[in-house]
Parts: sequence; structure tokens; C-alpha cells
Amino acid sequence: MDRKGIIAVTLAILTLIGWTIWTQKNMRKIAAAQAEIAKANAAAADAEAKANPPETPPPPQAPGKPADAAGAPPAEPALPEKIEILNGPSVNYAFSNLGGGIATATLKTHEAERGTRMVLNEFGSIPIGAVVEVAGEGTRAPFSAVIDSTNGTATFDRTDARQVQLTKKFTIPKSTDLNKDYIATLEVTFTNHGAQPLAIPAYYVHTGSAAPVHQMDQSRYTGFTWEGGKFKDANSFSGGWFSGPERLVFTASQEGIAWAAVADQYFTTMVIPEVIGQDPAAQVKGRGNSVWARRFVINDAEWKSSGRSTEGNSAARWALDGALGMPALTLEPGKPFTQKFRIYAGPREYGRLRLMPDGEADVLNYGWFAPVSKMLLLSMNWLHGKLGSYAVAIIVLTLLIKCILWPMQNKATQSMKRMQLLTPKMTELKEKYKDDPTRMNTELMKLYKTYGVNPLGGCLPMFIQLPVFWGFYSVLGTAVELRNSKFFWVQDLSQPDTVFHLPGLGFPVNVLPLFMAVTMFWQMRISPKSGDPSQQKMFMFMPLIFVAFCYNYASALALYWTVQNLFSVAQLYVTRNQAPPTLQKLPPPKRK
Repeated sequence: MDRKGIIAVTLAILTLIGWTIWTQKNMRKIAAAQAEIAKANAAAADAEAKANPPETPPPPQAPGKPADAAGAPPAEPALPEKIEILNGPSVNYAFSNLGGGIATATLKTHEAERGTRMVLNEFGSIPIGAVVEVAGEGTRAPFSAVIDSTNGTATFDRTDARQVQLTKKFTIPKSTDLNKDYIATLEVTFTNHGAQPLAIPAYYVHTGSAAPVHQMDQSRYTGFTWEGGKFKDANSFSGGWFSGPERLVFTASQEGIAWAAVADQYFTTMVIPEVIGQDPAAQVKGRGNSVWARRFVINDAEWKSSGRSTEGNSAARWALDGALGMPALTLEPGKPFTQKFRIYAGPREYGRLRLMPDGEADVLNYGWFAPVSKMLLLSMNWLHGKLGSYAVAIIVLTLLIKCILWPMQNKATQSMKRMQLLTPKMTELKEKYKDDPTRMNTELMKLYKTYGVNPLGGCLPMFIQLPVFWGFYSVLGTAVELRNSKFFWVQDLSQPDTVFHLPGLGFPVNVLPLFMAVTMFWQMRISPKSGDPSQQKMFMFMPLIFVAFCYNYASALALYWTVQNLFSVAQLYVTRNQAPPTLQKLPPPKRK
């Protein structure tokens, strides 16, 4: 690498460090201010609720709108919380009598940090499967509970002032099959014990909450999504150009919602209503028709008590609650109504989620390059099965892609060399017609046509590699398969390969992205030069752009791009030994 390249790499690194430190400080201030606003709003809401207590619910015989689907608060003192555990093959479910649902789901084969097990809904106060009329309210109402460890069931029961009995029966999975593991079932039954028909308004089934797994996890991966809807990450509640005004709660209405989910970077909790029968009207009625989500802050004490590291990013940690809204219904006297749900609480594994029937794999949120991402993920997992290492699988997959693109890259290199030979003639035309840009462009097009040179020929491999890069970018950032996969000094391919933090600044020193930048400058240094000098200078910023994308990202992405850079460098050295191209005019086209 020459002196200019060294200076460019140094400036890129210094710019990245300064930008990261500035961004962290400002985001920390913004997040702290938003947390204070949220606390103030919550306090104001509590004060208003105390000043204006709800009206007495109507008599049991009179049909009408209840305080919530779980019933009005009981007259007797609230029961103390009682937690009981049901152990499944892959998940330990902790059931709470307050809210009558899954307080937490501990994944037996997935680690959070420092040897602790991954716990879903760890920081949330709303149980998974809580049923209420107003989302987020009345979610801790007491239920009577019956736990059957032999059959793996938990049954919760409660009757409100209208003589409407709400029964919820959870059944935990017993099979480790891909299409059954991590999936509990929930039967929600409403029974009218009154003497008159009763209208039950629309109700919500809560998904629980999602929170970051690690201190350095990007907040855009923690969010709420639903079938047919756009992923709402924690940042979208802050407002902005693309997310609209700031909001504390998100709501949306949509007919026929097949599932709703909260998700972090690697895990998800989904509520999926089941439809029985083929009648279209029944299918719509058995689906959701609205969604709800709310953001909240995880304080330092809660974070530290979970055993997680606080080193690195010190911005506020955002988590989200979610819920799926179900349609209203009418209960005849003495008649029950049952709605079944499946509850998936587990890893965001494409191989597992794609077996589910209602498009649940969309929770992976791969975006525009989803087909490329899925193909790369399946290929990577297949190679891992053969090679036993995800790092080696990524390297081999990268080499296979580069070998497939070799003929095109070789042709592009030849095109760049021909453009290099054409540069003196291009310079003459630009000097000759510098006062007439239109004429200059016309003559340049004629020159390209005369010598059969495509000015974009050298860029074609880059354009083709961009979908592959974005496909890897989408996959490697959320691939739960990569978690805790090691490679030399890299302890976790799903995380940045931080070796230490700069004292006093907290800036992480990540080796692979820096090495990636060096290999990019090396590749640019030995590539044939084509185009005008201003374009060449612009391309010098490409390593900085890629480092910005990859620096605090999964180290697997930097590994992929570094390997492809090294392969490209080797390819360029090989093509140097080929006979140089000649610049010849093409014969004029034959007239008909």
C-alpha cells in the first residue's frame, strides 16, 4: 500500500472513531430525555387514574361493555404472585397466577451472557398470554391456577362481575421436532353464566416483551411485527423522517392477522390464532384484527441483575411489549366460546420458522433481498453440517461465490484495462469540448462505440456482489445459528470481535473490520485505474462506508467481506500475467 493509501486508511479510522463517540454521546442524551418523558407521562397517567377511578361495572344480567376481558378488579385483596414451573424439552415455562400466563420462558440450549440461560420476557411485567380488553391494562389480575406436571398443562380460571368465566389452558410442547418444539398451545374459553346474552368486546392477547440480548445490540433489531405488517423497532417510537411523529404506544388495525410477535436480534415470541374449518367467514373471525405495542426502558439495576455486561454502549436500553387484538363476540346464556392459539417462544431460526403454515418466517425481516438472504442462510447451514464450523462455512461459501463470478470479474478487469488505454483519447476530447458538455458527452459515447468499450463494464461485478453483500448483511446480523461460534480471537461470530475498549472513551477496538478496510485499499491500489480522477477519489471513500456498516456489526460479515477482498486481490495478481488487451477500432456495421 502506498503513502496515500495509508493516509486514507488512517483518516477513515479516525473519522469512524470520532463519529461513533459523538453518536453514542448524543444518542445517550436523547434516550435519557425520552426515558424521563415516558416516566413523567406514566406518572401523570397513574395520578389521573387515582383521581378518576373507574365506574362500578354493570350488573351481571345486563349485557354491556366490561371493564376488561379478564374481569373487573376483585373486591377482596389481590392475591400474592405464585410462580410454578413446567419443564419442556427445550423451554422451561414459568407460569404466574397474576395475569394467568407465562411470566418467563427460559431456553435450555441458548445462552444469554456469561453462562446464563436466555430468558424471554425477562424484563416485561405482562405475562405471555395475558387476555384483556384494553391492551396493557389489567394484565396482572389474579387467577386461580391448576398446574398438571404429568400432562404438561397449566389452567387458569377467573369469573368477573358479569358472570363471564374466562378459562385459559396452556399445554407445553413435548416433542423436539422442528415443527413442534418451542410451540405451546393456549385455549381461551369465555363462558356466559348469566341469564341474558352478553356482548364480549374485542380483546387482546399479549405476546410478552422483547429486549436486547447484549449491551452492544443495535436497538433497531428489538421490535414488534405482525403478519402483513412492517417491523416496528424500538427506534421507530422516537419519531423521525421515516418513522413519523414520536409515540409512546403503537396501534394498527387490519383484518385477518395471522400472527403477531415481539422480537430481539435472535429470539422471538409469537401469538398465532388457530382457524378451524374452511368457512371464509369463520377464518376471518378466527384471526386478529388489530395490534398494539409499547416501548419501555430497562434500567441499570434490572440489566445488571440479569448477569449481563454493561461494558461498551451506555445508551438507554429499550424493550417492547406487544399484543394481538381479536374480534368481538356474543355469548348466549350458558354457552362457551373457545379460541385456540399457538405460542412460539424460541430462536429466530429460518429452518424452523419456514415449516410453520402462516408465513411466520417473515419475522426474520430480511427485506428486499429476502430470496438471496434465505439462499445464503440455507447454504451456510448446509456447509456447517458438512464442515462443523460456521467460520469455515462462511469462508468456503464466499470462495464458491467468487469462483462462480470469476469469469465475469476477469472480463471486468479486461474492460478496465481497455478503458485505461482509452484514457488519453478521452482526455483529448474533454479538453477539446470543455466548453460544450453536451458535445463532449456525445463524442465520448462515439469513442466508446468505436472501440467497443463499455464504461460500466468494470463496475458490473460490484453491482452483482451488492445483493450478495446485502443478503449476508441481513442474514449474519440476525442468524441465531452463529451465536457463540468461535474463530481464532473471535469469541462470537454474531457479535463484533472487540478485543478491548479505548480507556476513557469506551470506544471498542474491533480487529476484523479494520483488516477488512486494509484489504479493500489493497484491492483498489492494484486494480486498473479507469474513469476520471474525481471518480477515483470518490471510490477511496468506499472502505470507510463499508467499515461504518460493519464495525459494530456481527464479525461474521467482516469475515465474509475480508475473504472476498483477499480472493479479489489474488485474482487481480493472476490477471496481471495475462496478455494485455489491445485497443482496436470495431469494423463499421454492414449496411443492409
